[in-house]
Amino acid sequence: MTKYDHLPLQRIVGELERRKHSNPAAGGPPRDWKSHGKGVQEQIEAVVETNIGRPAIGDIDPALILKVKTAGLVTEDVWARLGLSVLGSDPDETLVLFADDSELQEFRMRVTAYQGEIPKGQKSHQYASLVDAIESVSEISPADRIGPVLRAEGILDPEHFIIGDIQTLDVELWQPSDDDVQLFMYRVAHRLKELGGVLVNEYRGNSAVLMRVQGDGEVIRKLLELPEVASIDRPPFPDLPPIDTLGLTIDDIGQISGPPFGAQTIGVIDSGISAEHPLLVQAVSGVFGEPAALGDDDEKGHGTPVSGIAVYGDVRERLASGDLSAKFRLASAKVVNQNGGFDDTQLVPLQMETAIRKLHRDYGCRVINISLGDIRRPVADKPSAWAAVLDDLARELDLVIVISAGNVDRGALQAKHGDGVVDAYPTYLLDPENRILEPGSAVNALTVGSIAHSNGLNEDDGELVGVRPLTLLGQPSPFTRIGPGVGKMIKPDLVDYGGTAVFDGATQNLVDGAYRPAAGIMTLHHKYLDRLFTSLSGTSFAGPLVAYKAALILDTFPEATANMVRALLALSADVPDSAFDCLVEHEKGDRANLLGYGVADVERALSSDDDRVVLICEDALGIDKFAVYEVPIPLDFQREKGRRQIRVSLAFDPPVRHTRRDYAGIGMSFHLLRGASQEEVFDAFRKWEKAEGAAFKLAGKFKCDLSPGWQMRSRGTLQCGTFSASRNIEHYGDQYFIAVRCEGGWAANKLDEQRFALSVELRHEAEIELYARIRERIRVRA
Repeated sequence: MTKYDHLPLQRIVGELERRKHSNPAAGGPPRDWKSHGKGVQEQIEAVVETNIGRPAIGDIDPALILKVKTAGLVTEDVWARLGLSVLGSDPDETLVLFADDSELQEFRMRVTAYQGEIPKGQKSHQYASLVDAIESVSEISPADRIGPVLRAEGILDPEHFIIGDIQTLDVELWQPSDDDVQLFMYRVAHRLKELGGVLVNEYRGNSAVLMRVQGDGEVIRKLLELPEVASIDRPPFPDLPPIDTLGLTIDDIGQISGPPFGAQTIGVIDSGISAEHPLLVQAVSGVFGEPAALGDDDEKGHGTPVSGIAVYGDVRERLASGDLSAKFRLASAKVVNQNGGFDDTQLVPLQMETAIRKLHRDYGCRVINISLGDIRRPVADKPSAWAAVLDDLARELDLVIVISAGNVDRGALQAKHGDGVVDAYPTYLLDPENRILEPGSAVNALTVGSIAHSNGLNEDDGELVGVRPLTLLGQPSPFTRIGPGVGKMIKPDLVDYGGTAVFDGATQNLVDGAYRPAAGIMTLHHKYLDRLFTSLSGTSFAGPLVAYKAALILDTFPEATANMVRALLALSADVPDSAFDCLVEHEKGDRANLLGYGVADVERALSSDDDRVVLICEDALGIDKFAVYEVPIPLDFQREKGRRQIRVSLAFDPPVRHTRRDYAGIGMSFHLLRGASQEEVFDAFRKWEKAEGAAFKLAGKFKCDLSPGWQMRSRGTLQCGTFSASRNIEHYGDQYFIAVRCEGGWAANKLDEQRFALSVELRHEAEIELYARIRERIRVRA
């Protein structure tokens, strides 16, 4: 089939302010103004009095940080007028606020005024919209500062930290302004020293301020009392699958060649690599440890198999075809030790930032794979500091960062289900404890889950009735982890082949590719003098397949942004039929949480063909603006019998703040519209002035019903929706539109516009000259 370049997606001239909808949650419930006002005032007075009683540390007074629980919307502008800035927010409408004025004079004045009589000409008490929305005002308690990993261990109270038991923990600080953060760090470090604790390492970034400390229970208890401290928790601990063997010799594989001149360099952040491996040596651009004391060799044996897939893609297929020419170059950053643990002296966000900046600066990496996850920290209400740092760097450096979703512990599965694990699959994957691991919540990165490449059986298993497969080709791997991500966004974004596991009745064990080659993905062994190849199972090995595909897109489109790469990967992705079949009794949301948008077909991402056309554009929108794009619909596409699809993919990279419920500072969304004129589309989305009367609305029939629906897909920064039709759609005309909206959040005042990539695919199962028709339409319009 003839391959063609993608066509441009054309924006209709003009950018207008989008229509905003009033928030029904504004204000609070009806209150008994006397008792409510008095109660809020007493709570404020108590907070101020407690804070005044705290001693200075090193001549620096303590910060006043409030916890305010609300029952209605109070905007950040209102808090700012009170001298309060929002540091964080929780799903239960609790805000964390930093006070510029330690006596809260403006706040107290307004609560006092609220308790007075209703002024003439007004319907309610002064500042009722503020005070009625407040449920309670308090300080953050020491117990509130205990992090989720410690809490999961049963450490719920400061008294649970044992005096004399020295631990290494990560302390996160609140982030008001740069000057305040400097004072916060000083106070915590000074107090730590007074208590006899040790400051091991510190990190100050855009998204997080962290201090790794060592101290006994008494030290930790005292640090939990400091208002500047946001949380104290365990350091991250990597999730690395077991590793074993497979056997082929160098004489069996023929000619090996290095990557072509100018090839992309993929960065791998892992356990290092065996750089002299015969299949890697010609592809390696550089290796280093972060910190340098780790060295760069792959003692754990995880980074080498990950890197082999990043360089070669499907190693089994490449070996079978006799083509072992490396497609890409490789730069390796070692961040874990021989035991698979992070370095005790380095904060993980600092490790990640330093490694990523070096990979980008010194080796030109635009695609970076991270097949690591914190086994103790499944995704919760807010992303981790690790995830936020990755999001910041993806945005700042325009990187495609690929993260594995993490693996369900096989031992835990066996303990819970025994030999019933076969019947429990795939339902057990949906258990809440099997959510993706941090940093998989990162919104500007690609989180990748795993599907099975086979049922995992060997040829001689036919005589062993006790060996039972869990999967078929294309079904969710028995160990993959599920979404949703933060804010119920679709995560993982994609899935790819990461192996499977089978139940061995004789041993009563769930056996994966490390011990049963047929169940694993073939890749490179780190001890190449013993053997060249190994077979492994895990989302760790699905991730680099996506990184490989991302690098292929950048090879074809070297000027493409990371947003465009993500958009094209999602546009080309489909969920295997077998995966649908095994999940047929589950909700659509369950399928999305397991499989995201599916497996990317990189050939579809790279080129169009006669009956399948991709239109693409890179653009930017002002905050709270919208734009409209034209999608030409040829007559053959409308009339010809057969199934047809229009798929739209949008990717953008907003600023983030991990202490907030609204983690992403900007939102975007799109609608595919049909049967309406250009003028009607603009009128349906633009802001209307009062003098113009009631705003124009488009009837529901003009909005194409995309799957997944708007509510589900619009939560993420990678959004893809598909419209399908089998019948004649001629009555809707030959011109469809995509309306893209940019919606300002907490970052609306921090940037002028949000960049994004938009792509559209039209395909028809009938053999029609779709590409030629659309190309001619675009030429005529241009």
